[in-house]
Parts: sequence; structure tokens; C-alpha cells
Amino acid sequence: MKLKEQLLRWTLIVRKIQNNPGISFEELQQMIMKELSFRGYDSICSDSTLKRDIKELREEFDVDIEYNRSLGGYELKRLKKNWLDVDCIIEPFELITAFDNREEIPEWIFMEEYNSGGTRHLSYVIKAIKQRKKIEFSYRKYSDNSISKRILSPYAIKQWHGRWYVIGMEENGSIKTFGMDRMENLCISYENFIKDESFDIENKFKYSYGIYSSNEYPLEDILISCSKEDANYLESRPIHCSQKIIDDDGKNVTIGFRLRITPDFIMEIMSRSWSVKIIKPVYLREQICDIYRQALDRNKDNM
Repeated sequence: MKLKEQLLRWTLIVRKIQNNPGISFEELQQMIMKELSFRGYDSICSDSTLKRDIKELREEFDVDIEYNRSLGGYELKRLKKNWLDVDCIIEPFELITAFDNREEIPEWIFMEEYNSGGTRHLSYVIKAIKQRKKIEFSYRKYSDNSISKRILSPYAIKQWHGRWYVIGMEENGSIKTFGMDRMENLCISYENFIKDESFDIENKFKYSYGIYSSNEYPLEDILISCSKEDANYLESRPIHCSQKIIDDDGKNVTIGFRLRITPDFIMEIMSRSWSVKIIKPVYLREQICDIYRQALDRNKDNM
């Protein structure tokens, strides 16, 4: 069995059920065979092959596909709590199967330059978390490029903007977050640790945007206004789960959030400067205005 063909079938199964909840076994089978033929693969997908694929998706990736009697067909259940969203699993498969690796990538495909976001450390960090082992590593700070030796009891990992982070407790008892792309000489220690069971990773980042989650950033209600066009982008990819539309007059849209105003959130808001107006809190509006003034001062010599 060709691995790429199997990945393609897995991808098609998930996407077809996502888009057609209640699809029958026969309909799903016909759709998959049609897609396989379209992409130049053997179009045969037997009953046993499809049943095995559904079983392997459930066992290997916790992608829970079940028959729903009321719908009269298959549906995709929610993944287990705290596990990856199904799209995080399927999207890499889609990328792999979209290209014919027997040929060179044509000139009309423009790939984004990509640097590792710390994925080389993932297997080791995950193993340390499961076995409750401390990890030791050298860490480079972006602020001053200094390198320090760290010992961490790893509790959880988090992905953000293509980078992976590990959250854990340092020797002094403080909870810290480290970017895996800045870690070197990582090794798993022989020393075990006892996890602080009061630590709740989901709650820690529930009201945060990005990797900052410290209580030094208070939880606040935020209101912004933006153009209708920009609001459409924000609606298609919300900034935060608390995001909701408060008012829409057809030209401008008022959007509310409830979260911590972290540096990551400020950068996100500033990235939409062509449209966004901060309504509240006032200090956030003043803080962003100060950043704009400093930027103007740095650049006005050539104006």
C-alpha cells in the first residue's frame, strides 16, 4: 500500500464527512473513488479498505468518525479534550497529497520560505511530559541574544504562529514559557518531577492572545471599531474565542473581546491600523498612539 495514497484517502474521508454530515457509506465511497481517479490514483476503494481507514483514523489520531442513526450516515465527532484540532492533523496531509512528488514543483507555485519552529524538539519534550522527567537545555533570549542554562519540569506544549512552546515549572517554582526554536542542547534528565495538579493549561491561556498568560496582565473588556471589510476578515478568522460583534451599521462594525491585553494582542491590533479604532479601554488607545508617535519620530528625518 502506497503511503501517499493512504494519506490522501484519510484526508478525503475527513473532509467529505466534515462537509457532508450524515453521508452514507456508499456515498462516501463513491466520492473518494471519484477523487482518487481525478488525482491519477487507482480509483478502487473497497468496503474493507474504507472501513480500515476509518478505524485507523480513530485509533491513530483520535479522529472519531461515527454512524449517526438520526442522520442516517456518518458524522465527525469532536476530538478528545485538549487534543489537536482535526484541521491541524489533516492540513499537512492535504499539502503532501496536493503535489506530485514525482515531478519538480512548477514555476507557477510559490512556496513560502519556512524555518523550523522548534519541531525538532517536539518528540523529546512530549516524552519528558509523559514520563514526568525534567529537561535541561540552553536558551537564547531575543532581547539581548544572551544564552542561559535552564532546567524545566515540562507541563504542556503550545503552538503559536508556526512556533512551538513548552510551558513548565522552573526550579524556583515559577511557571515559564519557552520557545522551542530558541532551545539548544536539549536533553531529558534522569530526575523525575511531581506535577502541580492545580496547574490548568486550558484555563491559563483561556483569556490570553498569544503566549503571554501572566496575571500581570489583568482580564479586561475591550471594544474596537473597524471597517466592514476588515470585520469580514476578523469574522472568518477570529482573534480570540471571546470575540463577538456588538454593532454593525453596514459601514463600520463594533467588536468586543474579553481577554488580557498582552504584547501579542497589541501587535495584532496594530497590524490592522488602517481600519481599527480603539473605543475602550482608553489607556490602550493612548498606549498605541504613543507607539505610533515614537515610530514617526524614528522615521521623520527622511520625510
